[in-house]
Amino acid sequence: MLAALLLAALAIPVAASAEDACLADAKRLCSGSPGGPGGVYYCLRSNWNQLSDGCQQLLDWSQKRANEVALDCQADAFAWCQAVPPGKGRLYACLAGHRDQISSECKKALAAVAWFNSACGADRDRLCAGVPVADGGVIACLVTARERLSASCQAVFWP
Repeated sequence: MLAALLLAALAIPVAASAEDACLADAKRLCSGSPGGPGGVYYCLRSNWNQLSDGCQQLLDWSQKRANEVALDCQADAFAWCQAVPPGKGRLYACLAGHRDQISSECKKALAAVAWFNSACGADRDRLCAGVPVADGGVIACLVTARERLSASCQAVFWP
């Protein structure tokens, strides 16, 4: 049930060519960017006004998906994890440590993150090192690397 909900939330509603548009934009604008996928992602974001509509839609969509999880756990993070600095999985670990006290929405969000990590974690580490998680960068990175994703990760986005 949870997997189906996450699949529905992650299924890409933007034009099928959006990931191709970002690839084309990356080649046009970021071919000399250092730092692998992280550098390309930052390059695309810093050249926002020069991006194609399809690529802007994909980056907006990926940021929205990432923010939904954060919103589902915002009150719980405030209640239980105020002193925990974000990043490196610390906030996730804190919330998971309070699993009995957190809201059902946050529990669902944490389960969705765990499911996503199991399906796409290896691809994320291989293809998107250095790409920011919080603003949807990893999702955008994975979507634009469609042909290089594992079958399990492809199934997350294109069921």
